[in-house]
This record gives sequence, structure tokens and C-alpha cells, in this order.
Amino acid sequence: MANDLSVHQIIAREAAAILEESSPFISKLLDRSRESDIAKELGGYKTGQSVKVKVPRSGAVYDGATFAGGGSAPDVVEDEVDLTLDIHKHAAVTFTAKEILTDVTDWRERVLRPQISTLAATMEAEMILRAVRATSSVVGTPGTVPSTMKTFSQARAALNKQLAPADPRYCLMSSDVNVEMVDASKALFNPNAEIAKMFRSGLFAGMAQGAEFYECQNLPTITNGNKVASVVVSGGSQVGSSLLVGGVTSGDTFMKGQVFTVAGVYDVHPLTGTAYNSLKQFVITADTTASTTTVSLPIYPAIDTSMPGKTASASPANSAALVFVGAASTAYTQNLMFVPGAYTAAFKSPKVIAGCEGYMFNAGGMALTVQTFGNGTTLTESTRIDVLAGFASVRGNHGCRIVQ
Repeated sequence: MANDLSVHQIIAREAAAILEESSPFISKLLDRSRESDIAKELGGYKTGQSVKVKVPRSGAVYDGATFAGGGSAPDVVEDEVDLTLDIHKHAAVTFTAKEILTDVTDWRERVLRPQISTLAATMEAEMILRAVRATSSVVGTPGTVPSTMKTFSQARAALNKQLAPADPRYCLMSSDVNVEMVDASKALFNPNAEIAKMFRSGLFAGMAQGAEFYECQNLPTITNGNKVASVVVSGGSQVGSSLLVGGVTSGDTFMKGQVFTVAGVYDVHPLTGTAYNSLKQFVITADTTASTTTVSLPIYPAIDTSMPGKTASASPANSAALVFVGAASTAYTQNLMFVPGAYTAAFKSPKVIAGCEGYMFNAGGMALTVQTFGNGTTLTESTRIDVLAGFASVRGNHGCRIVQ
């Protein structure tokens, strides 16, 4: 079977179909518009395995008729994020000479589907985790499963405040949330077609709060570091993508994905810079361990107090207190509401290695490579199905986590 190229084509197409149906987040809900820019053919040569994604900032607005307030118009400022093919996963199967003669249809359900389903779940879980870690907005009560629509309404409001597009929006929710919402909704809605379907299937799905809801088994947990109390800003007037804090001792940990607010630092309207009445939320972007009594925390978004690109009402004051979401050393499941443009992904087919029989499949949904190599000593053939992908957060403020 493995030496027949047409069989490789069948396996690749079947595998891609299973991947696509098993992972809606990466196959249907993400922005994939920059995928074609990676490894593009230009003048007979291929570009690299990454591409820079431009993220334009809002512009400045001036009063009166005098151009640029009497000064020079500022240069256009664009942020950049790298979309890099750095996620490489594969499924692996070894067959004996007897098993190779099996019928392809039977092989699809008996062997291929469980292998690809596992691969799909692993890929999707990795990308959702990256999305969550890049998202600073959080609503809900840590340790409590949301049971009312109000929590999701708060997530919708968080997106609105950051001027995220109203349509489409998606929400990935856990099965625990599904249980609570189905139970809570039975007293809130009339038995129309969608609600009737909810009662029959036990699934809270469809549109709510302007978003399409999907039950998802691949939602990540974020574990807090061991230090969440008595942390304060060390030095005033700090701006940028890091924040020096004190109140720590050597060995204190802060984990990627933790969210905190700073006393006196409020969120702002992205276009006007006007302060909202809620504190700005920041997310830690890399695991960090203190080695002295102070430590620099890498954060998103960067602290910027001037337009355009203003993200916070003011720079943190010296000794201002940090308040973290959740308890120390505790893991919390993260649901996610977002717009497709908040994150982007790309898939490419790895090349077939010399000496292997194989097939590269690259369709609109998924890209993968199936290739086989044999062992004449044991009369076995090993087949691997490789997926190479990249993920980047483009506008993390256009997503909102719902903690439970």
C-alpha cells in the first residue's frame, strides 16, 4: 500500500478532511489570509518560513484649520508581529506486510481517524493556548463556572471597548460552561427552534451576545505563578513592553498568560485616548522568575500614554499595587471570545524526504504531507503524517478570556 502514490493521495485527502472537521478553531475560525505569503515563489526562489504582519496604529487628530497643528504630520506607525512556521507535529504508524494489504476504507476508520483526531486535538490545543496567552482581557470569577449570560455580555463589552469588529465573532466554551448555560437558559427563553434544539441535544450553541458559540474540549488552563500578593511597581513613569516590579524575593515565579491590573492605570478608548472607568488589564508574555527583590515582567499591551497608539491612561506610579487574576499556583480553564482578525495562522506541507514515498497535500483548509519508509529486515513500513503550522496574535485586544 505504502509504495502506491495514489494511496498516499487518498490518505492525505482523508487526513486533511478529518483534521478540518476535528479542529474548527484552526480550520474555520482563524484569519488565514497571510498563509500564501509564506514560502511564496518569487523569481524562481522561495521566501522563508515566516512573514511579518503589519498592524497599523490609529492616527492623530488635530484641532482647527492649521495643518497638523502647525507642525509636521507624524510618520505612519505600524507595529509588526512575526508569523512563523514553528509548530511541527506528526502522527506515526507502522504496519506489517500483512496489514499493508488492508482495505483503505477500513483503514481510514480503524487506524487513520484515531491518529488524525489526536493530531488535530493537539494542534488545536496548541493554537488556542497561544491565543489565550496573547489575550489580556479577562472577565468572570476565577474558580467559578459561568452560569449566566451576563459574564459573556461582559466579554462582548470588552471587545466593543477595543472597537473589535461586530461580525463575525466566535466564542469557545468548555463542556462545564455548556452544562451550566443549558440549565440556566431553560427558564429564560421561549421554546423556539434554536432553544428546542438545545433541549434535545444538550448543547448550548448558536448565536448569543453577537457571537457564535462552540463547545470545545481543547481549551487550555493557565496556571498562576507562586507570587500574586504584595507585588508593587518599582519606579514611576515606566512605559513600554516591560514593567519593573518589587515586593518579590528570589525564586518568585510569574507565568506566561497571567493577567493583572495596576492601581491608577485605566483602560482607554483606542481612537480618542479617553479613559474608561475600568483598570487596564495586562498579560505576562513569558515565564519569569525573580532573582533579586525586583523583577522585570514582559507584558502585553505595551504601556503607551500618548496618542496615537495610547493604551493606558497614565504610567504606573511608584509603589502602585498589582492585582492578579486568580490565586497563587492555581490553574484556571480559559474560555475565549474573539474576532477572526485577532489571531492569524498558516499551514504549509513539509517536503517529501529523499528515499520516501509520499504526497504533499495543500488545500484551502489544511496542508499536510504523508510519507512512508520501509524496513526490509522486519517487513514493516512506517507512515508519518506531518503538519507544519504557524500562529501569531495580531490584535490580542480583539479577544477576551472568560475564566472559570
